[in-house]
Amino acid sequence: MSLLEKIKEIPATPGVYLMKDSAGQVIYVGKSKRLRQRVQSYFRESSTHSNKVRKLVKHIRDLEIIETDTEFEALLLEWQLIQEIRPQYNRQMKTPEAFLYLTIRKVGKLYRLRPSTQPLRGGDGWSFGPYSSRKTVSFAIRGLKEVYRLDCSNPAINGSPCLNYSLGLCRGICLGGNAVGEYNAIVEQLIHLLNGESAELLEDMQREMNQLAANLDFERAARYRNCIQFLQALLKKEDVMDFTEGNHLMLVAERLDEYRVKCFVIRRTDVLFSEVYGGEHGVDEKVISDKLSRQLADIGPAAERGVSRFEIDKAQIIYSYLRSGKCKYRMIGYEDLESLESIVTEVFSKD
Repeated sequence: MSLLEKIKEIPATPGVYLMKDSAGQVIYVGKSKRLRQRVQSYFRESSTHSNKVRKLVKHIRDLEIIETDTEFEALLLEWQLIQEIRPQYNRQMKTPEAFLYLTIRKVGKLYRLRPSTQPLRGGDGWSFGPYSSRKTVSFAIRGLKEVYRLDCSNPAINGSPCLNYSLGLCRGICLGGNAVGEYNAIVEQLIHLLNGESAELLEDMQREMNQLAANLDFERAARYRNCIQFLQALLKKEDVMDFTEGNHLMLVAERLDEYRVKCFVIRRTDVLFSEVYGGEHGVDEKVISDKLSRQLADIGPAAERGVSRFEIDKAQIIYSYLRSGKCKYRMIGYEDLESLESIVTEVFSKD
């Protein structure tokens, strides 16, 4: 079958597509909730196509389609295939070296904020992450230094004003005095924020942004807004980390249509099993709960472990899915096996 014929026969379902070159090598993996529409878009003339897409299309000689029941499964399968195959045109799934930590430790009298590919060891300071976006980490640090004038180009604190002080970028840290304590207090607020202990830093920034906007100082207000957005992006990743490290066992259900439901049992970032239940007569909660009870009874306790660099993107997919409104879920434990039918009824309900 020719490439054109394969494209015409692509189903309009969720799934993953693998694009191959003349040697049969997979050069790109993608996903879509509407496979036919997505794949056909590559082969239509469009001024919006990037140079990467145009170059990719020139090398495509074959396609492989893998259908899934849900977009969630397509996302997970795309992630898995990219990790296994490492296609040359996939740039969104980062390599291990692309993951960053935001590290904070005290050097002399001042805290130092640094992006790093490795977390700090022992009790040497604080490490937040890993984050998959170098831009988010770097811009959050830069934004915080900019709005609070923390960018001292001579942090030796020798009493001489640095160049950034004359440019209005340093609050006088190099001169010593109160500015040193103010600098450290702001960084400590950042630590409390990323540890989930206090949102005081964001609240202060929000108030200052609103005041600047009220005073028609829109340029400075925009700097606060941008910094807030990058800090919130870091916070979202910290939420994902906490969720993943919890090793939760979850029963998840997504309704496919009036009569069928797709059920997943997920622990941490692993889908332990999944199945479609129902048919023309609907869903029988008793049958489902009996089957799930047998399967769950065979699952041993989860081993405690940290979140690896390779796991963070997958964790983000699951975390976002559970909060997307596309599914219902319930955390379950072995103590819930006796009342599983009522849990199934709750999770599988249409309301």
